[in-house]
Amino acid sequence: MAALAAAVDEASRDADLRALVLTGEGDAFVSGGDLRELSGKHSPADAEQLADVGTALCAALAGLDIPVLAALPGVAFGGGAELAVACDMRIADRRARLSWKQVRMGVTTAWGTLGKLVALVGAGAAARLLYTGQEVGAAEAHAMGLVEAVCDDGGCVALALEWADDVARGSPGAVGRMKRLLQATSAVGPAPLAAERASFVATWSGEDHVEALSAYFDRRDAVWGRRR
Repeated sequence: MAALAAAVDEASRDADLRALVLTGEGDAFVSGGDLRELSGKHSPADAEQLADVGTALCAALAGLDIPVLAALPGVAFGGGAELAVACDMRIADRRARLSWKQVRMGVTTAWGTLGKLVALVGAGAAARLLYTGQEVGAAEAHAMGLVEAVCDDGGCVALALEWADDVARGSPGAVGRMKRLLQATSAVGPAPLAAERASFVATWSGEDHVEALSAYFDRRDAVWGRRR
């Protein structure tokens, strides 16, 4: 995330750049956090750091004066799904799948995702995705408005670059202003963002997340604590 944030910062200082295409290396966009690497990081301070770095990264993408297109060659799970909806547009290969698996790991979203997801798919569809952790394939994601186009496998980057070329044919100033106008239609105030962050910190450092990690590595179903 730090390396990506540095690249976004570099992009923000390039006056000639007209659009940005974000994709993954290999057959995934972002498959989520490395659970082995994160398995020992359960403290509230760890959660705050993860929430703040991810939020800053998504805010940096939103803050660019140019459109950001996500090309999804494969899975976008967990934080990868959060990163995808932080972009202005999403183009998916047919094999792509998206899932907010946070609840299955005993946590909530963290990066200002809720308002963006509701703006894309509506409250009911967002509830289904967030409550269940179900995976949605590219065709269903397109039908619900989660992605803007679906390509044959291997074609998402090429189409994203085509769309970026189309963006470059317009006035840079007008495109930048249009991005701000579109953002204003689904702007989320500081209180919901703070609530999302606080919920993530509480759940990440809670017992259910520890149990979810243990169950994941033991290849068993998690045994959840009481609702609270």
